[in-house]
Amino acid sequence: MVKKIQAVTAQKTARKKSAEFLFEKNRPAGNKAKKNRREKARKKKNNLKKAKSEKTLATENNIERGRFFTSFGSHFFIGQMTGYTRQLLVALAGLGRSRVFVGAVFVLLLSGAYMHFNTGVALNQWADDVFPVKSVQIEGEFKFLDKARLKAQVLPAAAGGFFTADLLAIRQRLVGMAWVENVSVRRQWPDRLLVQVVEKQPVVYWGEKGVISSKGALFEPQNRLNIELPHLSGPQGQHQVMLAELARMQAWLLETGFYIRQIEQNARRSWTLRMTTGLELRLGRMQLHERLHRFVSIYKTHFKNEKREIKHIDMRYTNGFAVAWKEA
Repeated sequence: MVKKIQAVTAQKTARKKSAEFLFEKNRPAGNKAKKNRREKARKKKNNLKKAKSEKTLATENNIERGRFFTSFGSHFFIGQMTGYTRQLLVALAGLGRSRVFVGAVFVLLLSGAYMHFNTGVALNQWADDVFPVKSVQIEGEFKFLDKARLKAQVLPAAAGGFFTADLLAIRQRLVGMAWVENVSVRRQWPDRLLVQVVEKQPVVYWGEKGVISSKGALFEPQNRLNIELPHLSGPQGQHQVMLAELARMQAWLLETGFYIRQIEQNARRSWTLRMTTGLELRLGRMQLHERLHRFVSIYKTHFKNEKREIKHIDMRYTNGFAVAWKEA
């Protein structure tokens, strides 16, 4: 029995040693395979880095070529090209990999720009010939402007075709005229230009030769007007202020029956009003409105029924006024 047990134990020991021998035998081969796999992975990683670096370098070279070509072309001929041509130029420059290719694209686009420019000029000329401006119509209500003169002013700028006529240039030629307040120009199919002109409306005279319009614009007409208007005179740049005061003061004077014929502001900024009846009202430099209101009140209570004619009233006193009568 003991021998049988010893035999089984020896058999197990032999099997264990055999298994260990096989494991030890195969172990170097497993390490070698693992090492080979790591080596292959490392080589693959290095190859990927190298390919990526080469691709990045090629892209940067293409970008540099594109920048150079775009900058060069913009100084010589891109200004004559359309937006689509510029985009095409940049795209082709990015694709260029050789000087021959870039040179060929340059020549091609230069030729295209030349043809585009000449074609545009020819097309404009053709459009002017086929669609000319046959008539210019001036619209507006005029008292001081002459339609024939306005039309003569427009025609040189309307010499082009229907589509190429410069409407802004036409407007600028008219707004520079003394009596023109505003201008609008539009095309009317198929061959007419409509020009609407707003004439200035004079409301007062200014100084010796000036006229102020209803919009407060100061201008000097070529010929002096023969119409009755109030007259303002004062320091340069005060015309709009005095125009506003004229409207305000005249409204306050309505209940007295006086109408302002002239307002004068001298170099000391002292105000004097002259009425259509010949009365002169001196208001001074300060408290113009208070003094005018005081005059209205005094006139209604003391002078409205006075038969004598007043030469002037001086309201520059603090608590009173002075009156000068015309001689009989």
